[in-house]
Amino acid sequence: MRPNNEDAIAIDNHVLTGDMDAPIVMASPNDCCLLMIADGMGGHAHGAMASRAVLDYLVAAVGRLSNPGGCAEAIEEANQHLYDLMQEREEALGMGSTLVGAVLTAGQLLAFNVGDSRCYLFSAGQLVQLSHDDLPEREDGHFGPRRSHALTQALGGSSFPIAVEPHTSIDAPLAPGETLLLCSDGLTDMVSGQAISDTVRIAKDPLQAAKKLAAKAFSAGARDNISLLVARCRA
Repeated sequence: MRPNNEDAIAIDNHVLTGDMDAPIVMASPNDCCLLMIADGMGGHAHGAMASRAVLDYLVAAVGRLSNPGGCAEAIEEANQHLYDLMQEREEALGMGSTLVGAVLTAGQLLAFNVGDSRCYLFSAGQLVQLSHDDLPEREDGHFGPRRSHALTQALGGSSFPIAVEPHTSIDAPLAPGETLLLCSDGLTDMVSGQAISDTVRIAKDPLQAAKKLAAKAFSAGARDNISLLVARCRA
Protein backbone atom coordinates (compact mmCIF):
# COMPACT_ATOMS: atom_id res chain seq x y z
CA MET A 1 0.00 0.00 0.00
CA ARG A 2 2.96 2.33 0.48
CA PRO A 3 4.55 3.86 -2.63
CA ASN A 4 8.11 3.38 -1.39
CA ASN A 5 9.96 0.46 0.16
CA GLU A 6 12.41 1.21 2.98
CA ASP A 7 13.20 -2.43 3.82
CA ALA A 8 16.37 -4.33 2.99
CA ILE A 9 17.14 -8.06 3.12
CA ALA A 10 20.49 -9.86 3.33
CA ILE A 11 21.23 -13.48 2.49
CA ASP A 12 24.91 -14.20 3.13
CA ASN A 13 26.69 -11.37 1.24
CA HIS A 14 23.73 -10.54 -1.02
CA VAL A 15 21.80 -7.41 0.00
CA LEU A 16 18.40 -6.97 -1.65
CA THR A 17 16.49 -3.67 -1.72
CA GLY A 18 13.36 -2.33 -3.37
CA ASP A 19 10.26 -4.18 -4.48
CA MET A 20 10.35 -7.74 -5.79
CA ASP A 21 7.87 -9.18 -8.29
CA ALA A 22 8.33 -12.70 -6.95
CA PRO A 23 10.21 -14.50 -4.18
CA ILE A 24 13.82 -15.48 -4.79
CA VAL A 25 14.94 -19.01 -3.95
CA MET A 26 18.55 -19.39 -2.81
CA ALA A 27 20.57 -22.26 -1.38
CA SER A 28 23.46 -21.40 0.90
CA PRO A 29 26.54 -23.45 0.02
CA ASN A 30 28.42 -22.20 3.06
CA ASP A 31 28.92 -23.77 6.47
CA CYS A 32 27.72 -20.45 7.88
CA CYS A 33 24.53 -18.83 6.57
CA LEU A 34 23.64 -15.24 7.45
CA LEU A 35 20.04 -14.00 7.15
CA MET A 36 18.92 -10.43 8.00
CA ILE A 37 16.03 -8.02 7.53
CA ALA A 38 16.17 -4.28 8.26
CA ASP A 39 13.07 -2.06 8.24
CA GLY A 40 14.10 1.54 7.58
CA MET A 41 12.57 4.67 9.11
CA GLY A 42 12.81 8.32 8.20
CA GLY A 43 11.13 8.78 4.84
CA HIS A 44 11.82 6.71 1.73
CA ALA A 45 15.29 7.92 0.75
CA HIS A 46 16.63 8.08 4.28
CA GLY A 47 14.85 5.00 5.62
CA ALA A 48 16.15 3.03 2.67
CA MET A 49 19.62 4.46 3.25
CA ALA A 50 19.52 3.44 6.92
CA SER A 51 18.39 -0.15 6.32
CA ARG A 52 20.93 -0.66 3.53
CA ALA A 53 23.76 0.88 5.56
CA VAL A 54 23.03 -1.37 8.55
CA LEU A 55 23.01 -4.55 6.46
CA ASP A 56 26.10 -3.57 4.47
CA TYR A 57 27.98 -2.94 7.71
CA LEU A 58 26.99 -6.26 9.26
CA VAL A 59 27.60 -8.29 6.09
CA ALA A 60 31.16 -6.97 6.18
CA ALA A 61 31.38 -8.02 9.84
CA VAL A 62 29.96 -11.52 9.32
CA GLY A 63 32.97 -13.19 10.92
CA ARG A 64 32.04 -11.60 14.26
CA LEU A 65 28.34 -12.46 14.23
CA SER A 66 28.54 -16.13 15.17
CA ASN A 67 29.04 -15.49 18.91
CA PRO A 68 26.77 -13.34 21.11
CA GLY A 69 29.47 -10.95 22.30
CA GLY A 70 30.91 -10.23 18.88
CA CYS A 71 27.44 -10.00 17.38
CA ALA A 72 26.21 -7.45 19.93
CA GLU A 73 29.40 -5.41 19.49
CA ALA A 74 29.03 -5.34 15.70
CA ILE A 75 25.39 -4.22 15.98
CA GLU A 76 26.40 -1.45 18.39
CA GLU A 77 28.99 -0.33 15.82
CA ALA A 78 26.38 -0.41 13.05
CA ASN A 79 24.26 1.87 15.20
CA GLN A 80 27.15 4.32 15.54
CA HIS A 81 27.75 4.02 11.79
CA LEU A 82 24.26 5.42 11.16
CA TYR A 83 24.98 8.41 13.37
CA ASP A 84 28.26 8.98 11.53
CA LEU A 85 26.31 9.02 8.25
CA MET A 86 23.89 11.55 9.73
CA GLN A 87 26.83 13.83 10.52
CA GLU A 88 27.86 13.63 6.86
CA ARG A 89 24.31 14.16 5.55
CA GLU A 90 22.37 16.63 7.64
CA GLU A 91 19.18 15.97 5.70
CA ALA A 92 19.27 12.34 6.93
CA LEU A 93 19.18 13.37 10.60
CA GLY A 94 16.96 11.00 12.58
CA MET A 95 16.96 8.15 10.08
CA GLY A 96 16.87 4.70 11.62
CA SER A 97 16.20 1.03 11.15
CA THR A 98 15.08 -2.09 12.93
CA LEU A 99 17.18 -5.23 12.58
CA VAL A 100 16.53 -8.94 12.88
CA GLY A 101 18.92 -11.67 11.86
CA ALA A 102 20.16 -15.19 12.31
CA VAL A 103 23.46 -16.95 11.79
CA LEU A 104 23.03 -20.64 10.99
CA THR A 105 25.97 -22.99 11.44
CA ALA A 106 26.37 -26.74 11.89
CA GLY A 107 26.68 -26.24 15.64
CA GLN A 108 24.13 -23.57 16.53
CA LEU A 109 21.47 -21.05 15.56
CA LEU A 110 22.21 -17.53 16.77
CA ALA A 111 19.34 -15.04 16.50
CA PHE A 112 19.64 -11.29 17.08
CA ASN A 113 17.45 -8.22 16.84
CA VAL A 114 16.86 -4.58 17.70
CA GLY A 115 13.34 -3.19 17.21
CA ASP A 116 10.15 -4.97 16.20
CA SER A 117 11.16 -7.13 13.23
CA ARG A 118 10.88 -10.76 14.28
CA CYS A 119 12.55 -14.16 14.09
CA TYR A 120 10.46 -17.32 14.53
CA LEU A 121 11.39 -20.98 14.71
CA PHE A 122 8.76 -23.52 13.65
CA SER A 123 9.59 -26.85 15.24
CA ALA A 124 7.54 -29.90 16.28
CA GLY A 125 4.33 -28.15 15.24
CA GLN A 126 5.01 -25.06 17.37
CA LEU A 127 5.87 -21.50 16.34
CA VAL A 128 8.38 -20.01 18.79
CA GLN A 129 9.47 -16.38 18.68
CA LEU A 130 13.25 -16.16 19.14
CA SER A 131 13.46 -12.36 18.92
CA HIS A 132 12.42 -9.76 21.48
CA ASP A 133 9.99 -6.95 20.57
CA ASP A 134 11.31 -3.52 21.51
CA LEU A 135 7.81 -2.07 21.86
CA PRO A 136 5.83 -0.28 24.56
CA GLU A 137 3.49 -2.75 26.21
CA ARG A 138 -0.01 -2.86 24.76
CA GLU A 139 -2.65 -2.57 27.44
CA ASP A 140 -5.47 -4.15 25.42
CA GLY A 141 -3.56 -7.32 24.54
CA HIS A 142 -5.35 -7.56 21.20
CA PHE A 143 -3.77 -8.61 17.91
CA GLY A 144 -3.89 -6.20 14.98
CA PRO A 145 -2.21 -3.16 13.40
CA ARG A 146 -0.71 -0.80 15.95
CA ARG A 147 -1.99 2.76 16.06
CA SER A 148 1.50 3.95 16.90
CA HIS A 149 4.76 2.44 15.66
CA ALA A 150 6.80 3.77 18.56
CA LEU A 151 9.81 1.61 19.41
CA THR A 152 11.66 1.46 22.68
CA GLN A 153 14.90 1.10 20.73
CA ALA A 154 16.13 1.02 17.13
CA LEU A 155 19.37 1.57 15.26
CA GLY A 156 19.64 5.31 14.71
CA GLY A 157 16.24 6.99 14.79
CA SER A 158 17.33 10.02 16.83
CA SER A 159 18.96 13.37 16.15
CA PHE A 160 21.66 12.53 18.71
CA PRO A 161 23.47 9.22 19.40
CA ILE A 162 21.62 6.74 21.59
CA ALA A 163 23.19 3.43 22.57
CA VAL A 164 21.39 0.18 21.82
CA GLU A 165 21.25 -3.11 23.69
CA PRO A 166 20.95 -5.84 21.05
CA HIS A 167 19.06 -9.01 21.87
CA THR A 168 20.87 -12.27 21.10
CA SER A 169 19.98 -15.90 21.72
CA ILE A 170 21.61 -19.25 21.06
CA ASP A 171 19.64 -22.36 20.09
CA ALA A 172 20.39 -25.79 18.67
CA PRO A 173 21.21 -25.80 14.96
CA LEU A 174 18.32 -25.82 12.52
CA ALA A 175 17.34 -29.45 12.00
CA PRO A 176 15.76 -31.08 8.94
CA GLY A 177 12.04 -30.36 9.03
CA GLU A 178 12.41 -27.18 11.06
CA THR A 179 11.66 -23.78 9.54
CA LEU A 180 13.11 -20.37 10.35
CA LEU A 181 11.08 -17.24 9.55
CA LEU A 182 12.41 -13.68 9.65
CA CYS A 183 9.99 -10.86 8.92
CA SER A 184 9.26 -7.16 9.24
CA ASP A 185 6.18 -5.86 11.03
CA GLY A 186 4.51 -5.58 7.64
CA LEU A 187 3.71 -9.26 8.11
CA THR A 188 3.12 -9.53 11.86
CA ASP A 189 0.85 -6.46 12.05
CA MET A 190 -1.46 -8.04 9.46
CA VAL A 191 -1.26 -11.79 10.12
CA SER A 192 -1.76 -13.43 13.51
CA GLY A 193 0.75 -15.79 15.04
CA GLN A 194 -1.68 -18.68 14.67
CA ALA A 195 -2.19 -17.95 10.97
CA ILE A 196 1.59 -17.73 10.47
CA SER A 197 2.04 -21.06 12.26
CA ASP A 198 -0.68 -22.78 10.23
CA THR A 199 0.74 -21.44 6.96
CA VAL A 200 4.29 -22.59 7.69
CA ARG A 201 3.05 -25.98 8.89
CA ILE A 202 1.15 -26.86 5.70
CA ALA A 203 3.59 -25.31 3.21
CA LYS A 204 5.49 -27.95 1.28
CA ASP A 205 8.60 -25.79 0.91
CA PRO A 206 9.95 -22.31 1.80
CA LEU A 207 8.80 -20.83 -1.53
CA GLN A 208 5.21 -21.82 -0.94
CA ALA A 209 5.37 -20.56 2.65
CA ALA A 210 6.72 -17.17 1.52
CA LYS A 211 4.04 -16.78 -1.16
CA LYS A 212 1.18 -17.73 1.17
CA LEU A 213 2.39 -15.52 4.03
CA ALA A 214 2.73 -12.50 1.73
CA ALA A 215 -0.70 -13.22 0.24
CA LYS A 216 -2.28 -13.28 3.70
CA ALA A 217 -0.70 -9.92 4.54
CA PHE A 218 -1.92 -8.41 1.27
CA SER A 219 -5.44 -9.75 1.74
CA ALA A 220 -5.52 -8.24 5.23
CA GLY A 221 -4.72 -4.77 3.86
CA ALA A 222 -0.90 -4.66 3.66
CA ARG A 223 -0.52 -1.33 5.42
CA ASP A 224 3.28 -1.47 5.30
CA ASN A 225 6.10 -2.99 3.30
CA ILE A 226 6.29 -6.76 3.76
CA SER A 227 9.70 -8.40 3.99
CA LEU A 228 10.21 -12.02 4.94
CA LEU A 229 12.75 -14.81 4.75
CA VAL A 230 11.83 -18.48 5.08
CA ALA A 231 14.66 -20.97 5.59
CA ARG A 232 14.71 -24.73 5.92
CA CYS A 233 17.59 -27.08 6.50
CA ARG A 234 18.20 -29.52 3.68
CA ALA A 235 18.03 -33.11 4.89
